[in-house]
Amino acid sequence: MGGMSRTALIQVLGAVAYGELKAHEGLVAEAGETADEQERERLLTFAGQELRHHRGFVARLEAMGADPERAMRPYRRPLDTYHGRSSSDAIDEAVWAYLGEGVADDLLEWLRTVVDADTAAFIDTVIADEEQHEEHATDELRHLLDTEPDGRQRARRAARSMIAHMLASGAGRAGPRFAAFVQVGRPVELVLRITGGFARRLAAIGVAPVSVALP
Repeated sequence: MGGMSRTALIQVLGAVAYGELKAHEGLVAEAGETADEQERERLLTFAGQELRHHRGFVARLEAMGADPERAMRPYRRPLDTYHGRSSSDAIDEAVWAYLGEGVADDLLEWLRTVVDADTAAFIDTVIADEEQHEEHATDELRHLLDTEPDGRQRARRAARSMIAHMLASGAGRAGPRFAAFVQVGRPVELVLRITGGFARRLAAIGVAPVSVALP
């Protein structure tokens, strides 16, 4: 890991570990609200994979001699707030979830390039699972946009709203936490992955590009 800050890496792994736990909880809740048995089983399978990811990142923190609960603590409030957000607009809620999970996936793609070989190998297994999750989420969201009135225009507005929220969070309390990601290494690549991921996902659901001006 060269001259990488150990403290910064622990903070980043804490953020990722808690994010995976929130993804697990969200999928379990979604499965409980789904009437279709096949879809419920699929979501519970995804939820089990997210829990495996969470436990793997916790194990990595423990191997580093870090306290996983302490590492995750700074991210509980912002991630609980983000995942706890609800909207009466189904498209708004779906787009926020889709793009939010996309940012998490982009962070993993970046993280595997700056960590040790063992951690990178584990992240590869996580990414393989997440690719399946994203493919399913993309299909589901495309179907929703096809069936809802003005679906893609509403999705574009939701994307703008999500980006504005993310930028505001980065400028506020989440700023020092985002700094840990920058300190780990390759910050330009990190930003390019996030902005490129936004563009790619919007194109995948047939939505016109939305400008992303991350710091």
